[in-house]
Amino acid sequence: MQKRRILTLILVVTLMLTSLLAGCKSNEPATTNQPEQTNNATENKESKDNTIPKGMKKVNGILMDEEQYLRLVEFEPESLDTTRSSISSAWRAQTPLFEGLTRVEMTEDGVEKIVPGMAERWEHNEEGTEYTFYLRDAVWSDGKPVRAQDFEYAIKRLLDPKTASKYGWFFCGIIKNATEFNGGKCSADEVGIYAVDDKTLKVELAKPVPYFMQLTYFIVFSPLRQDIAEKYGDSYGQEAEHIVANGPFILKEWVHDNKLVYEKNPNYWDKEHVYIDKMEFVNLPDDSARMQALLRGEIDAAALFKREWKEKFQSMDGYQFIMKPLAWTEYIMFNHKDRYFKNDKIRKAFTIAYDRDELNDLVFGGGRIPPTSFVPDNIMLGDENYQNKIGNPKYLKKLVDENPDPKALLIEGLKELGEDPDPAKMEISYMTNGNGDIPRKMAEFFQQSFKKNLGVDIKLEIVASNVAYDKFDGGEFQIFETGWIGDYNDPSTFMDLWKSGKQGNYPQIGWVNEEFDKLVIEAGKELDPNKRAEMYKRAEEILIYEDCVCGPYLMGTVNTAIKDYVNNYHEFSFVKRNYVGVYTKGRK
Repeated sequence: MQKRRILTLILVVTLMLTSLLAGCKSNEPATTNQPEQTNNATENKESKDNTIPKGMKKVNGILMDEEQYLRLVEFEPESLDTTRSSISSAWRAQTPLFEGLTRVEMTEDGVEKIVPGMAERWEHNEEGTEYTFYLRDAVWSDGKPVRAQDFEYAIKRLLDPKTASKYGWFFCGIIKNATEFNGGKCSADEVGIYAVDDKTLKVELAKPVPYFMQLTYFIVFSPLRQDIAEKYGDSYGQEAEHIVANGPFILKEWVHDNKLVYEKNPNYWDKEHVYIDKMEFVNLPDDSARMQALLRGEIDAAALFKREWKEKFQSMDGYQFIMKPLAWTEYIMFNHKDRYFKNDKIRKAFTIAYDRDELNDLVFGGGRIPPTSFVPDNIMLGDENYQNKIGNPKYLKKLVDENPDPKALLIEGLKELGEDPDPAKMEISYMTNGNGDIPRKMAEFFQQSFKKNLGVDIKLEIVASNVAYDKFDGGEFQIFETGWIGDYNDPSTFMDLWKSGKQGNYPQIGWVNEEFDKLVIEAGKELDPNKRAEMYKRAEEILIYEDCVCGPYLMGTVNTAIKDYVNNYHEFSFVKRNYVGVYTKGRK
């Protein structure tokens, strides 16, 4: 039996950005960390070598199982349309199918590095306001070439107000005229992204953006075929047959609420380093069912939530265990249009009316990190840790410390609104983000805590995640449990969410603060890291301490048990796995 390996990965994310202010810079194609490629003749010769054990093969100098497949657990994606999805389950399903201008690889020493994807090289002007990407000779899964026009179409579709994308705000204030086009104030032709020719893409920025290259691997910067999207119209991305892929895998089957089946893309430009031939994502929302499936060998890896499961797999032979903090804040969202939650004191009362350590222990087995503010502790601003740079103000902790009696604060808020000051007469519903074991336990914890510490009876609305987000987007909620995983390593990925209207991600909650908007917009333009830090510090103070827009309850981590025979299976900080380089060796 193989020896148990515990891999504790706390990574320093180094994304090898080119200097923005050093004149016209061009990148050299980075070498991957894969072994040197071999041609088919060499591979076949090695496979017939008498030294290769039965049931094994050698590819690119790597000894691996003859049959290469994975069976993993993922939740049902809302869509496979990269311009219309907004949650991690969709991005995890999309990343094996679509590749952007760049991709991220893990080095042998555990550092995440940007390397060429569809773009084999790029350059920018001296001011850092214009980038030119030169595409490699790559093709889609149907054999048609990947063109610069596919990137131009994808970004303009994302920004088009007619698309109503939940991520339509993402490039606003970054790409030239993105804000104006998204707001219906200019045409698509005026947006600063366009194909010079089939293999050259030019991006004009509204301002120098120090972290721009970190956006180029994010899933919404994937190419999209206009002919395919228009063929299926509004239903594009809802079925397997809609998907034409340019990534390492193609989608062969999608049984809704059951599984997605992937196969290796024979047309992928780097197919020599795609070792998995077939992959299944099965939908197992129940934590216990997921763990039992892993124990029975029905799946090859699974995220762990319960303490007993973590302890069990850490102590067992035959498993690797990854523990890693993520740039991930989980929070309860308030509907600011609601009769009660339009009052800041009521929002604050619900934010401080429970013990985060107790929540972490009871629901997540101690596997999360109680927050002290909104932006996670591992986010960087330039070369420095953001929270350290602003002096660790701990706005959430300050709010808790200054209000020892949350019920009294709640009653003050009710009186300000002219409502009945008796909390027992409030009508409050809490909507879960999913109907599995964890969302149910969280809902019950909040229900009990709010009853005990506020005297409020909470009605639980336990619904599937896709249903929950539809209701949330329509403003049909009072309290909703959600969260945000950073798209890239900069405070802006957490602060831009809260800009008002279509500039941000949450117009449906009804919160507007002009000072906050101004601070975050100006911080996005500012190149001086010290000035940026002060702007974000003040904005975060408004967000959590003054207006208490949401109630952060935990910072997310990833705790994953993986079968020992799975190799090169990494957890990344700001990108999902594409499964390039992953293989199995020693599967029984």
